[in-house]
Amino acid sequence: MEKLLKELEAISFEQKRLAELEDLLLTMRSIAYEAITSDEKRRDHLQKQFEDLQAQVKFIEAQKR
Repeated sequence: MEKLLKELEAISFEQKRLAELEDLLLTMRSIAYEAITSDEKRRDHLQKQFEDLQAQVKFIEAQKR
């Protein structure tokens, strides 16, 4: 029974981690689409946001059990 609880906890953790990743990736996609039609100043700002999100993605991927 305890083994099943640990497995359930691991699955729950993984679901939350994947949901976070999905949200970040969708946001990154939106930023990329916006950058296509933006001026240079806006693209620079979007690039910084994109890089921050990339760092978050790497952090979340490192949390994988």
